[in-house]
Amino acid sequence: MPRHTSLPRGPEGTIYEASGFNNNLRIEINPTKIKFIKELKTSEALLIFHVNYDDMPRVLKVFHNNEDAGYADDRVCDLNHARCKIRAYCSLKRSGICNGGYVPQFYEYTLSLRSTVLAPHLNAFQRDAGLSSAILMEFLLNPLIVNCITYSKEQMTKAVKGIQQIHSALVEHNDPYLKNIMIVPDDSERVV
Repeated sequence: MPRHTSLPRGPEGTIYEASGFNNNLRIEINPTKIKFIKELKTSEALLIFHVNYDDMPRVLKVFHNNEDAGYADDRVCDLNHARCKIRAYCSLKRSGICNGGYVPQFYEYTLSLRSTVLAPHLNAFQRDAGLSSAILMEFLLNPLIVNCITYSKEQMTKAVKGIQQIHSALVEHNDPYLKNIMIVPDDSERVV
């Protein structure tokens, strides 16, 4: 198991002062503007919801904030899942990759989501050591996962181009498996 460097656990030197974030995309989520539609996925690291935020369909990814794992011994590899995702999407947005349709549109993020005001939907976060982080993204209606039935050569060409675009933003996609490639049928066969 890789070791990690013990970094400070307070706001200084942690996610709250992380570099690579675009502060223009940072918001405080207004609980009166959010309506939970459906829980899409749950894992040890996060919960993903289909929500309406300010009457617009969105995906809300909420990340647990227990102990900040810091960085690997190389001081380059960030071990904090939320920080990695937020930094990656800020880079994709800044590079225009989101506007190109290669990844879901990234709207905003927060580093201080209070789970208690969004109970019962975020009850799983109430025992976390700190406030949760979250991102608001484009909701894709009825996406199809690429598999042996939905696969076509044209779609794989689009997927490869998408991964190349992601890499051009200096974001390394470490999970380019078919399960992570989706076809958006109502959008001219958009592949994300």
